[in-house]
Amino acid sequence: MRKILPHVIVWVLGLATVLWAEAPKKAGPPAGTKPAPAVQSSILPTPLPADQFQGRVREAYKAANEIPDVLAGLACYCGCDKSHGHRNLLDCFVDDHGAG
Repeated sequence: MRKILPHVIVWVLGLATVLWAEAPKKAGPPAGTKPAPAVQSSILPTPLPADQFQGRVREAYKAANEIPDVLAGLACYCGCDKSHGHRNLLDCFVDDHGAG
């Protein structure tokens, strides 16, 4: 028994090491598949006409009409994304939200 015990201990430790080293693999997407690209709309909302406003507000709406693609790429930090569902700064000028 004393001659077999060291061999059994070595064999058990070796088996435990192999089983511990081979962690189960997590299931992922099938090989060769790519995630679908995000769909972006190329149609931008139209800001209100600048002539409906006065002063600096008019200038802001004029700029929104001249460079809508730039404003569509900017985040608005007034919280309107939560309160009005706006996605970007251009959405603020689609209604009179940008005036206030």
